[in-house]
Amino acid sequence: MIRKTGILLLTLALGLQTLQAQKAEAVQLNLQEARQFALEHNHQIRSSSLDVDKARYQVKESVSIGLPQVDVSVAYNDNIALPVQLVPGDFFGEEGKEIEVSFGTKYNAALSGTINQLIFSGSYIVGLQAAKTYLQQSQKQYNKSKINVIKSVSEAYFLVLATEEGIMVIDSTLQITRKLADETRLIFQNGFAEETDIDQLDLLIAELEVSKRDAETQLEIAKAYLKFHLGLQSEDEVAPKEQLTELVEDAAVKALLSSDFIVNNNIDFQILKNQQELALLQLKLEKSSYLPELSAFLNYQTQAQRQQWDFFNQSGKWFGSAIFGVNMNIPIFSSGQRSSKVKQAQFDYQKTKVTEEELKTSLSIQYETTLNDLRNALENFENTRKNKAIAEKIFRRTGIKYREGMATSLDLLNTHNQYLSSQSQFINASLQVLNMSVSLESLLTSEFDN
Repeated sequence: MIRKTGILLLTLALGLQTLQAQKAEAVQLNLQEARQFALEHNHQIRSSSLDVDKARYQVKESVSIGLPQVDVSVAYNDNIALPVQLVPGDFFGEEGKEIEVSFGTKYNAALSGTINQLIFSGSYIVGLQAAKTYLQQSQKQYNKSKINVIKSVSEAYFLVLATEEGIMVIDSTLQITRKLADETRLIFQNGFAEETDIDQLDLLIAELEVSKRDAETQLEIAKAYLKFHLGLQSEDEVAPKEQLTELVEDAAVKALLSSDFIVNNNIDFQILKNQQELALLQLKLEKSSYLPELSAFLNYQTQAQRQQWDFFNQSGKWFGSAIFGVNMNIPIFSSGQRSSKVKQAQFDYQKTKVTEEELKTSLSIQYETTLNDLRNALENFENTRKNKAIAEKIFRRTGIKYREGMATSLDLLNTHNQYLSSQSQFINASLQVLNMSVSLESLLTSEFDN
């Protein structure tokens, strides 16, 4: 018994260790892998994909309206008390009297089947076209969802990288500053430094530690957004595999500058053109209300009447009847109702034309603005990279001079702040380049494959 208990506890312990190891293991992704992962797991994309599937069945539903419709009905009556009618006695040779007569049988059963076939309907023809256009609209919305998710995932990915790089800068600065503080204490103990110098460095260390805690909090928030856009659970871990500068220097960023903007390739413009087509079909639908509608039907019915419940007796009779007919509905006069609907549909279609002109202008302005912003961001990135290198060199030289007594703690503090500022500007410039590039990419792209 003790041996079995020991084995069970050992198994549980190993299982818990395995679960903890699995939980701690982070999903490591580069930018392209993160995009692909989001296209497969993001909640918005999965929902949009279901909308496309639903639209496909709506097309099938619209098609089936023009196909034969078959209905079967079964009826059974148990006449507990047959109705009584009074019949003049003259029919039975009893003049001046009224005879009570009950018509019918106690049990009745009927089986009937009807086939309906639509022969011609203007609204059906337009409805088929509208259903297919609606499916295209759902597919366009699905593509737009993918473009939006790719943009959101990329921006969240960039923010995580920027925050991590900021923490690395703070960490390296903390190491240098703590080392300087330790050296200054030794110098102070030997009487070659002032206590103010130590206080200045301790204050600097405290500020850096606060900044690091704030940055770590921001990193957790940034990762939470990234996991959300990726479609991961909050308890999952994610770790980017790239560096911010690597992505900025990627050839794909530079290639965007030479891309031509074709408005017909923009997903928003494609969606508008689809809406325009739907508005035109709505106009055709309203006009089709002036046309007649033609349909045919075939009905067959068989029934039995019994005084005894013996419907399955083969010797009992069933009486059949059949009817074939054609229905034509011809609209004649609606007091202007149809005409008013047609006019409203015309105005809605004309509005989509106005919106098309507006969107063309808006997208062109947006493209030029984003393109210029990307060019400026790249230029700013190069400048901040140079400034960062210079500020880092000045800070390290001032640190050496401070150790040698050739610079004051105030000099060290000023160059330190300058160094941190240049690092922050460089990270922000890198982030700006990447965000502008993904914004430009969204304008130029109509679809992402997954």
